[in-house]
Amino acid sequence: MNQKIDREAYLAYARTFTDVEQKLIYEFADWLPETIIDCHAHCNLSEHVLSVDERAYNHMLSTFPSFSLEESRQWNALLHPGKVVRTLRFPKTFQGVDHRSANLYLLTQSPKEDRIALYGLPDDPDYTIKMLDYPRVSALKMYYSYLEPPATEIYQYFPKVVLKAAQEKNIPIVLHPPKRITICLDQILKLVEDFPQLRICLAHLSLTKWVVSGLEDAFAAIAKYPQVNFDTSLVPSAEVVNMAMQIVGTDRIMYGSDGPLHLIRSVPYTHPQHGERLATGYPYHWTDPAEHEEFKHLAVNATHAHWQALCAIKTAIFSFPQNEQEMVKQKLFHDNAKSFYKF
Repeated sequence: MNQKIDREAYLAYARTFTDVEQKLIYEFADWLPETIIDCHAHCNLSEHVLSVDERAYNHMLSTFPSFSLEESRQWNALLHPGKVVRTLRFPKTFQGVDHRSANLYLLTQSPKEDRIALYGLPDDPDYTIKMLDYPRVSALKMYYSYLEPPATEIYQYFPKVVLKAAQEKNIPIVLHPPKRITICLDQILKLVEDFPQLRICLAHLSLTKWVVSGLEDAFAAIAKYPQVNFDTSLVPSAEVVNMAMQIVGTDRIMYGSDGPLHLIRSVPYTHPQHGERLATGYPYHWTDPAEHEEFKHLAVNATHAHWQALCAIKTAIFSFPQNEQEMVKQKLFHDNAKSFYKF
């Protein structure tokens, strides 16, 4: 499938900052630490994108099939002027990407101050295990929807033989669960019990855009295992971020942007038939035209997802006593990721 994805138009739209976004740039320039670590960002060249299948095409993850190292640096400078942003990057996740070449691109071309998460291939564990010995590999990322049909179990896309090798080499994994934490908690706990020395980062606060039934209990169950951390990528809810910090602890939560998907302007909502969805003001290729027309009003004045996630973190940090806020901020935006990913 080779339908058109107008990446350049999407980037131009994102680059036209609203007045609110301009104010947020200055606000966070004053508030954020001078050095930020972003521990969740995608990066690969257009030449690495061989195809985009229908499932990927109809998903927001295909908004920017490529995003180069240079573009990543340029956008960091636009969004965080004057800041040093160090980044853990890995390639885009859908199957049509040449992940072997994209891995080598990051491993050989990334700035020395940044880090790389190897994109592992569920259908080639030998390659994945071999590449874990590459000197610049700081983490391992594998993805449930690389498979067709998408995996529903963690061990389908993270083979045990690969996890065993990662544990032995002390390489942490970036885990995007197949379902949100409240649905697949048993799988996560089984993984932790089977591989007790494996360091794990649950991405997107384990897929929680808002507080749902059972979330507090799920965080409490995982809090018992100190080897499990979380990143905040694309979580727009201050309540969720605060709950995670209060239950799991401020030493185990790390900032992640999910760039370049953080450049999408959208808001989550619950569709009466389809459940959790995103409303956008802009007609991205993955939006259904009729649904977009019906629900686009929800996204009026929406900022980049980047700012929604940052505002959620800031609000959550402000819930701590004033004399603790600077320390918590430093941990989330720098210290925790520096320790976990060996920056």
